[in-house]
Amino acid sequence: MAATDNLTRSINHLRSEGYCILENVIPCDEVDALRNSVLATADSEEYQESRDFIGNNRDFPRYVGNERVLGLVDAMLGRFARIAFTGPIIRQERDKRGSWHSDWPFGAGGAAFIPEPYPDVVAYLTSIWMLTPFSAATGGTLIIPRSHTWRIDPLGGNGPDADARHPDEIHVTGNPGSVMIFDSRMWHAKPNNDADTRRVAVRVCFAPWWLNLDVLDPDSMDGQRMASEVGAGRATASPAMPKIPREAFESFPEHVQPLYYHWVDR
Repeated sequence: MAATDNLTRSINHLRSEGYCILENVIPCDEVDALRNSVLATADSEEYQESRDFIGNNRDFPRYVGNERVLGLVDAMLGRFARIAFTGPIIRQERDKRGSWHSDWPFGAGGAAFIPEPYPDVVAYLTSIWMLTPFSAATGGTLIIPRSHTWRIDPLGGNGPDADARHPDEIHVTGNPGSVMIFDSRMWHAKPNNDADTRRVAVRVCFAPWWLNLDVLDPDSMDGQRMASEVGAGRATASPAMPKIPREAFESFPEHVQPLYYHWVDR
């Protein structure tokens, strides 16, 4: 009953405020090892060349299928959701603030995006897996609660200044091992990191079964067709998701594989 009540509270908060935080998704005694693993992969030559995080890190896949996270994803997106993107977010020491934006498929910037006014439907979820403390000092992600209801592109020029502070903005705060999940329409921004250490997290994006993810693959027919339309030097969609080597995919837990099968290098 307690688990059901917690899920209901998380769903209600996500729907009304645009986000929720699940605490202790990663056990506290396992966070340090996972953080070191993520940093090692992000700093590796293999990742720098391929940008394939999930295919080069053998530790994170066993966490991404957490039943609390997937329970919330299923409740918001329906059954058979898929993972559209997985990658590390490393904020360097003294990193500076970025502009307000929404995550793909919302917001202009390529050929494949949903234009404003955004539809009144949850079509994509972004999750941030915290591996170091999130606070105002360490660069906890900046968000504007309830901005997912505005249905406007932060970079479209029809709302508040994308580069200005907003009176309702807050820093996401949480302990290592927590996961923030938010409606990808919500306005958010890279914050200042005033700490002397790197802030480490992993971003995982979830899409419903019906959303076309081929546009994230530059080698797909859709990716190539859109690339010919937008011209050289412009993205068809963001972010591109590298193919996962079959050997790496087969090492994923069985219940995690359906989340990634569409990215396997065949």
